Amino acid sequence: MPYRILTSLLVGLAAGPALAQPPAPAPAAGATAATHARTVSRPLWNELSTEQREALGPLASDWDKFDSDRKRKWLEIAAKYPNMSPEGKKRFHERVPQLARLTPEQRETARENFRHAYSLPPDQRQALTQKYQGLPEERKKALAAQAHANKPAPARRPATPVREANSVQPAAKP
Repeated sequence: MPYRILTSLLVGLAAGPALAQPPAPAPAAGATAATHARTVSRPLWNELSTEQREALGPLASDWDKFDSDRKRKWLEIAAKYPNMSPEGKKRFHERVPQLARLTPEQRETARENFRHAYSLPPDQRQALTQKYQGLPEERKKALAAQAHANKPAPARRPATPVREANSVQPAAKP
């Protein structure tokens, strides 16, 4: 068993450099557009395969601005595109621009919702989807507002760093 774990780790490490790119450094003040273009994470749009460009077409204008982690996630999704039905491909292309505009917090919430929905048995998931689709638009908006209101606020960082009690104590008087 430990051998399998070790093998899995080695295979993952061998594949890791191909998938993971170091984060692109921020352009220096006064950097030109040409200089900034060299700091963008890979792959660039023109480096994608024809199939990947077809799947991710709605992202063409923004692709080169994405960081490597975000590109990796979109490429994972694009790999599933050829197996989608024509209706699924159409729906995907309609939704991609909306998904690309989500904030990181909204993307995480969407991922959590997706994981939860797909943890349900398919028949239960389908029944809930049909029930939701049958609701009037006002009720859907009210549910969305309620879900947003019930979401805990993100933890805020203090404006100034909190310093721990200083380990240097004033000298004791003799």
